Amino acid sequence: MCKGELETIYKLNKFPIYMGVSTPNVEDKYSDKVFATCKDCGCIQLEKLIPLDILYNKSHNSAIGKVWEQHHNQFCDFVKNYTYGNIVEIGGGNLKVANTLAKNKAVKKITVFDKFFPFDKKSDKIVLQNTFFDSNLVYEKLDGIIHTHLIEHLYNPLEQIKEIADNLKEGALMMFASPLIDEMLKDNYTNAMNFEHTFLISEKMVNNILNHAGMEFVSKKYFSKYSAFFIFRKNMNLDFKISHDYSNDFNIIKGFFDFHEKEVEKIKSQIDTDRNNTFIFGAHIFTQYLLGFGLSEDLFLNILDNDPAKQNNKMYGSKLEVKSPKILKDIEKPLVVLKAAMYTEEIKKDILENINPNTRFIL
Repeated sequence: MCKGELETIYKLNKFPIYMGVSTPNVEDKYSDKVFATCKDCGCIQLEKLIPLDILYNKSHNSAIGKVWEQHHNQFCDFVKNYTYGNIVEIGGGNLKVANTLAKNKAVKKITVFDKFFPFDKKSDKIVLQNTFFDSNLVYEKLDGIIHTHLIEHLYNPLEQIKEIADNLKEGALMMFASPLIDEMLKDNYTNAMNFEHTFLISEKMVNNILNHAGMEFVSKKYFSKYSAFFIFRKNMNLDFKISHDYSNDFNIIKGFFDFHEKEVEKIKSQIDTDRNNTFIFGAHIFTQYLLGFGLSEDLFLNILDNDPAKQNNKMYGSKLEVKSPKILKDIEKPLVVLKAAMYTEEIKKDILENINPNTRFIL
């Protein structure tokens, strides 16, 4: 992200820098160097990045669950009065946003750039570009650009957001959703920074990145404490000063490290059944982090996950097979380690109400 010199600030033992399931066991997809700080500005970022062709060789657009459904609905409601004419959406392969906004009569065309389109488009206004965003495939200046939870995935956000903004007409809008990773880390959420969330993004950093691209703030709405919707307008005459001191971010990430070292020891002390009754939820970073901090996978029979695409495969970096939570149905008193950040209560409720009311949890 930064061009300044990086300094490693925390290591984990053979931490997988890729989430995927059933992928080749290639050693260079692991790293003990996880987090680094820029000696120039103090921002926190991943020290080793996986090549994009490996990282995105499968779809990451499942967005399963009520939280994501509410997120996309509220985002569309927030931007609907600002959408018109010729629009591009970047990374919108699930088409949830495009299918909704295409209903707006003021919208003439929505071109969606993504590597995967697992769902069908519902309007002839929608044009699919099966690739990463490419300015060479934008043939006229745009009335709007949309992206939801894209910015935190960028490897060079200053340069890439500016490149994207260059395709807008003067006065046109960039409308997007971003996680507030600083807030997530303060509450020790393991899905904050990981194999594809490449830097510690905050509201301050959002403003700096967009101002650097010649975009001025218009509006903002919080979806939650951990996520916000933004609208910025292109203004190439914008007079701005970047406030790039992120030195306090080190204290945030250090608190995250200290918490999880203690949390792993706490989980070990709370597991009171044999592995045939013990499970961990999330074939994702939720589990990978805990294993990286020293939790043994030998404590568990399976990893549980609601995504059918992951089930009956093995999570990268682990020997554990992924199963549907429905396998808990026939177990008398299963124990589930459930550390799924803002999705924890939704998952717990579903298991208790729809699968097995006798399930016990380590939360």
